[in-house]
Amino acid sequence: MARRLSRKRFLEVAGVGSALVALSACAPKPTEAPTAAPAATQPPAATKPPAPTATPVPPTATPAPAGPKILRVRLYGDIQNLDPCFRISQNDDVVADCVMEGLVRYGPNSYNLINQLAEEIKASPDGLVIEFKLKEGVKWHKGYGELTTEDVKFSYERFIDPELKAAYADDWATLDHVEIIDKYRGKIILKEPFAPLWKTTLPVASGSIVCKKYVEEVGIEKFATNIIGTGPYIFAEWMPKQKIVLKRNPEYHGDPPPWDEIHFIPIEDDKAAEIAAEAGEVDFSRISIASIPRFENHPNLKLAKYPSLRYRWIGMNVEHPKLQDIRVRQAIRYAIDVPAILQAAYMGQAEREKTLIPPGLLGHWKDAPVYERDVEKAKALLAEAGVTSLDLRFDIQDTTEYRTWAEIAQQNLKDIGINLTINPMDSSSFWQIGAGEKGKEVELFSGNYSMQPDPAWATMWFTCEQVGVWNWQRWCEPKFDELHRKGLVTMDDAEREKIYIEMEKLFDAACHSVWITHGVYAYVYSPKIQPAVTPHGVPQAEFMKPA
Repeated sequence: MARRLSRKRFLEVAGVGSALVALSACAPKPTEAPTAAPAATQPPAATKPPAPTATPVPPTATPAPAGPKILRVRLYGDIQNLDPCFRISQNDDVVADCVMEGLVRYGPNSYNLINQLAEEIKASPDGLVIEFKLKEGVKWHKGYGELTTEDVKFSYERFIDPELKAAYADDWATLDHVEIIDKYRGKIILKEPFAPLWKTTLPVASGSIVCKKYVEEVGIEKFATNIIGTGPYIFAEWMPKQKIVLKRNPEYHGDPPPWDEIHFIPIEDDKAAEIAAEAGEVDFSRISIASIPRFENHPNLKLAKYPSLRYRWIGMNVEHPKLQDIRVRQAIRYAIDVPAILQAAYMGQAEREKTLIPPGLLGHWKDAPVYERDVEKAKALLAEAGVTSLDLRFDIQDTTEYRTWAEIAQQNLKDIGINLTINPMDSSSFWQIGAGEKGKEVELFSGNYSMQPDPAWATMWFTCEQVGVWNWQRWCEPKFDELHRKGLVTMDDAEREKIYIEMEKLFDAACHSVWITHGVYAYVYSPKIQPAVTPHGVPQAEFMKPA
């Protein structure tokens, strides 16, 4: 998740209110990627981009046969599950968003809402009913007929199906049902108001509409890596760990897609991706934070930086016999030299993180404690716990970034009598280690989750329900769960702020995490393309176009 802010307060999308959210059917023309989230309180209506003008051809020229227009985008890992209910990493979202659409979406380079499949959408004054009308005549890929409200009902209600056990059920935590009025009109009925609905449910993957007929026909296992949608590109081919190929949808209901094909290339190591970008093998790639200075004045590539909503930490499994004693975990927290990790892994380009919710987001605990390295205190804590020597395993993704973390932590822990074995893994294997009963075997791990611009997206992974799913620390605190549920239905921002700070205090007191950084996203791209990226650094390949 899979999963540095501009220090400005995020927009508060006023979807749950009496106003009609009337948005254009077409996306606005992408602009240069902003470096800060807009502070809008009501999503503005989108406008249609101007029609492109044809490039004149000299009358005497004999044009060479044109090849297909292909956009090549680097992913930091392969896709694993494209099903909106079970997606695993940001890579899944980036690919799926080109294929599947929602009623609304964030527009290119912004947090402004635009209509995708909804012709109209509005919320009741109490926020409990969202009425919508679908665009008519929208076709599913591969001949699966027309989009209807039956598909909307199926898509959203499957999140709350207890038998499905959707990993992202919290995104629809207060959904009661979807009412079908007719083929194109329906109502989303909530049991309680839901604060994140218009920020981190409807505009993102959990708001994607899937084809009921197709999912029921192929089953969720096949659907996970062979999706269809209504979007501008059709999922055509997946060669594991090599390439994902999307092709232009000739029946797309919006403006014609600018690319004949989009190729997503999984390259796990940032350094290898940088070489591929410089060689012209990819048009758009994330780079390591440490490499930012090298690309600032690159002759052939452009550089873009974005604040990140990711949070990176070293996690400890509180259920493991070696780590059940909080004094052992506290010793580890005092022993690890976080500033040394930041300098070595990020060349001083990333700020230190000290709590779960990043600066600038509602609920950030600005007075959270910082635990500086204290070897003597760490040794004393181990002595109190009766530990004279300890062998631990550190599971990491096999990249330069995490190897650097691990090597420094290994040396730090050696100073207090802990022998740390580093276990590097490819990303597909790594993202399975915390699942189910085998998650009990995890000891230390490198955590790196992405999130959406609402604090609930940070806290939702660490509830008791998520033990054995995404809560790899296996920490279960009923009070934390109670506050998480309260935060979802509290509509007053000042009250929500208090709730999330209290949750972060509980998180800190349990001492199962060593915070590293929220980081920064850095990308390089060919001057031949116009990138589209959210204000906090998530690629929007569906909106990218030729420069």
